[in-house]
Amino acid sequence: MTVIDLGELRDGPDREALPRPPRAVGRPLLVALVLALLVATLAGAAPTPERRSVVVPARVGSEAFLDGDRFYVVEPAEGEPEGTVEVRAYALPERTPAAGRATAPLWRARVPAAGRFWQVQSVPGVVLFAVTGEQSLGETVALDPATGRERWRQPGHPWSDPAGALLVQTADSVRSVDPASGRALWSVRTPPEGAHFDVGDGLVERIVLVAADGAVQVRDRRSGDLLHAADLRPDGQPAFGQAVVIHDLLLLVRPRAGTLTAYGLDGLRPRWEVRLPTVDHVSDCGRLLCVGGPDVGFRALDPATGAVRWTGKGWLGVLSGRGGRLLALVSGPAGERFGVLDAATGRQVADLGTWQLMPWHDDDRLLAVRPPASGGGLVVGELDVAAGRARVVDVLPDASGQCRGGTDTVLCRLRSGEIGVWRFGG
Repeated sequence: MTVIDLGELRDGPDREALPRPPRAVGRPLLVALVLALLVATLAGAAPTPERRSVVVPARVGSEAFLDGDRFYVVEPAEGEPEGTVEVRAYALPERTPAAGRATAPLWRARVPAAGRFWQVQSVPGVVLFAVTGEQSLGETVALDPATGRERWRQPGHPWSDPAGALLVQTADSVRSVDPASGRALWSVRTPPEGAHFDVGDGLVERIVLVAADGAVQVRDRRSGDLLHAADLRPDGQPAFGQAVVIHDLLLLVRPRAGTLTAYGLDGLRPRWEVRLPTVDHVSDCGRLLCVGGPDVGFRALDPATGAVRWTGKGWLGVLSGRGGRLLALVSGPAGERFGVLDAATGRQVADLGTWQLMPWHDDDRLLAVRPPASGGGLVVGELDVAAGRARVVDVLPDASGQCRGGTDTVLCRLRSGEIGVWRFGG
């Protein structure tokens, strides 16, 4: 096992204000002026022929979600006991309806719920709604996609992948579930620290269970069978503080020892260990590992050896890696400021400005919003990491916030309180 010393250990230094990110290459002032002119021009122009939009009613306390070729509005149900919600399903617009013509839902359903609906995802045969819980991972409610009729519900948070696999995780178990019926195919107990999923190309490959005492299990996602087991608490050393699964590695952070240790998921044998100051987080960094700390921003490590490739000074971390480049962010008084870094060197190659990024999945477009240079509404932009630029998609004069984005669709709350949905392209 290789051991690499990355500097003197320190016990929790006071967090200092992060320095400003490096200045973008080129002529940033000219770029900013051109972008402002473009935004102002778009704001005053008529909608492009490719844009299709609908507006649907929504009451106070409602939530709206995009999923596939549909969107859903969830809001407190009138005339029902507290905790009952109405779920309405709508098709994404194929054309903009005529003025004064309301958009009818495909169906509406009354659903009892003990918490807030916060996620929706379609799997074969059902549409799943994740509901929050006060002292648990909440519950999963499965509705029929054609009628809205409730098919099943059970405790736990759902995890699905494009292959149709569905895992439901509670505070003490992970189980594989048949999506159509809700029947458990297999189930395993998990430690209080929970379970980690090894994901490759969008598919869950293995389930990793890590207990605070160092006992680790690697289980097959399809059968739940035990593949590997080991006790990874070294003699005389304290237990770990964090466990992360990335790049076919189990990474254990031991704060008292000041180490980050990598184990291969095949066999749980040690690969490398590095010594470093306090670690705030470990995350995927394109083909690298991002290790965040209060002293430098983050370090980019080689997952094969643990060697530091470069240091991202001033940046909070990396959100996405595409085309050999990384989307990094730093907080500022006006919101999150985004930059594009070269993955090989860490050099900043573009400054994308300040945006509010919408939720996204791995392969989705990175859509974001911000106020226009003048007037109300929101500018919708696409953060193109590979190209190193922020492209203006549209200006939505009536939008106020709470936006979600899809492949070709943006959904936002309007100033009127209603929900607006805009679809772009052919």
